[in-house]
Amino acid sequence: MSDTEVPSLDIGWPGSSGVYKGVTRVSVYTHPPKEQRPHIKAVVRRLIQESHKAVAIVMDLLTDLQILQDLLDASSRRGVAVYVVLEARGVPHFLDMCSRLQINAMHLRNLRVRMLKGAGLALSFGKLPGSLCSKYMLVDGEKVMFGSYSFTWSSSRLDRNMITVMSGHTVDFFDNDFRELYAASEQVDLYREFNITKPPLPTPVMKPKMQHIRPLPVTTSRFQVSVGDSRQIDLKVPAHKYHNPKYLLVFGNSLGLTGSLQDLSTQRDSLVGGLNQRNGLQNGFLNANKEKFSVWCLFKQKKKKKVNNSQPITESGLLCI
Repeated sequence: MSDTEVPSLDIGWPGSSGVYKGVTRVSVYTHPPKEQRPHIKAVVRRLIQESHKAVAIVMDLLTDLQILQDLLDASSRRGVAVYVVLEARGVPHFLDMCSRLQINAMHLRNLRVRMLKGAGLALSFGKLPGSLCSKYMLVDGEKVMFGSYSFTWSSSRLDRNMITVMSGHTVDFFDNDFRELYAASEQVDLYREFNITKPPLPTPVMKPKMQHIRPLPVTTSRFQVSVGDSRQIDLKVPAHKYHNPKYLLVFGNSLGLTGSLQDLSTQRDSLVGGLNQRNGLQNGFLNANKEKFSVWCLFKQKKKKKVNNSQPITESGLLCI
């Protein structure tokens, strides 16, 4: 808890905290090995080499060159995010090992190192310092290795140690603890320590401005174009309607030519215009049911004979199917 900004895990984090990870499984390894079990150092190196998301380490000393080489290979070659929180008094030894390996900007791209001290004890004459004695390693948010083993050559060859590798829901406790320690720690600027030029931040790519496309006024489905919609100038009609002979029943002209819906906007070829000239019918009669289906109409004319030398009588009929 502080009034300073919390450092972010900027190179990635599995984010699987709170997700059920299955049954908890436990494996215990010792040095010297027992019952033909693998060596402690071999177990740690295999966990690092099999990682593919993130490796988070809390350690008092990290001076083993082989383990450090595995961490640098994971960060630079496979793109694994590597976070290391070290005891403050062990940082100079870690920097000495890094200088021996001649690290460069590619190694530091996915590597973050921070240092932390113990909680300490505040007294009237000052504060007694403490040490960071936690020793564990999180791998991909799925496995955790913890115990008395430090990542040093003497700890893997001279001392007696024991480690436990666990997987399952108990990993969430170590996940939360590491993020708390990482937030309370101080940054170790490796670029400044080794006089390496820090790469510039990537330039954000500007997305092209989206143009608003005005939707068509009416639908262009083959079953939903009605007679009234044919008056629209910007109506888009599928190509199959230009040559379908069944539409001649509705939109055929007196010349027997096949026309498209766009050609019906003229007064000569429009069925609605012809009906208005002959019978004075209103457009609303044909458009009454255009929401669900189109009405097929046949116009029929019949002339009778003259009666008493008068004008011939014309009867018009409208047959709807």
